[in-house]
Amino acid sequence: MRVMLDTNLWSSIGDEGVARGFDGLMAARGLEVVVAPSTLMEVIRLPVPAARQRIISAMGAGPRRRLATEAESESAEVISEVRRHRPHWLRSMPDTAREASLHTFWTQKVWRQALHDSQSLHDHEVRHQRSKADYLVRRQREQRTEMLLVSFAIRPLTAITVTPVVDAPESYLAGWSGESVEMWRVECRDLYWHQLTVVGSRAVLSGEDATFADWIGAYVDLRVLRSSRSAFTRFWFSEVAIEAMRRNWIRWATRLAQANFKITRGNPFDEQHSSYLVDCDLFLSADAGYVSVLELVRSDAPFPIAESRLVHGDRSVPVLDRIAAAL
Repeated sequence: MRVMLDTNLWSSIGDEGVARGFDGLMAARGLEVVVAPSTLMEVIRLPVPAARQRIISAMGAGPRRRLATEAESESAEVISEVRRHRPHWLRSMPDTAREASLHTFWTQKVWRQALHDSQSLHDHEVRHQRSKADYLVRRQREQRTEMLLVSFAIRPLTAITVTPVVDAPESYLAGWSGESVEMWRVECRDLYWHQLTVVGSRAVLSGEDATFADWIGAYVDLRVLRSSRSAFTRFWFSEVAIEAMRRNWIRWATRLAQANFKITRGNPFDEQHSSYLVDCDLFLSADAGYVSVLELVRSDAPFPIAESRLVHGDRSVPVLDRIAAAL
């Protein structure tokens, strides 16, 4: 069984200096520990260098399987569906060297750098990610307010659909026949159109993070993809299969489910972690609110995802005892 830990538990393991004991506990239970780049980056944002380094050491040492970044895995889902439904969008010569370089960075180089000295990574993250996270939290709070005003019901997640607004710009409606469409499809269409056509086109000049354009652009000819917004809309609305977009669906579902609870500043990072629920069988966290969100998503998901299990958050109790009790 594959187990992934939330950042709060790695924090306790690092602070208590019990990484070897944790490895022994996992080995005794026959459990494989997987670690996600999103968890590493959340730790890297912590402000106290000594504490940050202890936690990184606990995460990076011992028998761990390092997962690919969520951007790579989510992009791979899109590429796979492009290959299946829109093969003429594919590049004639994939940029496999670029893909390999990005993969090596997120599964090896960033870990080596963080284990050696995480300060430069910390400075970069604080400088570039704080405003983005603040924006996402602000938008989610606005969404929660709107949902409460209209008593919006999010259950079941698979039944939520969207219909076009009559006064929406014509360019936004291109390719949309006017039928009700599953909400996750509309949000994914909007997200990837923005990332691949807007951000991807101007990133060289603007300095924006063009992660999705980098990953998807290694296999997909983005100039061809951008040539028809109607075709892109039809691709998302009627062609891609939900089972092939598991990580993308989970990100959307988690983001929406979070708006049904009190909004916290950690929500954008928790949403990132949720992408890995198909890469593990059990997710352990000491955050009761987050576990509630993920179990809501799991109960409605149209495919199997990891069980999220709450670990007692009383830090006066040794973390290994708390983890053992949850197991």
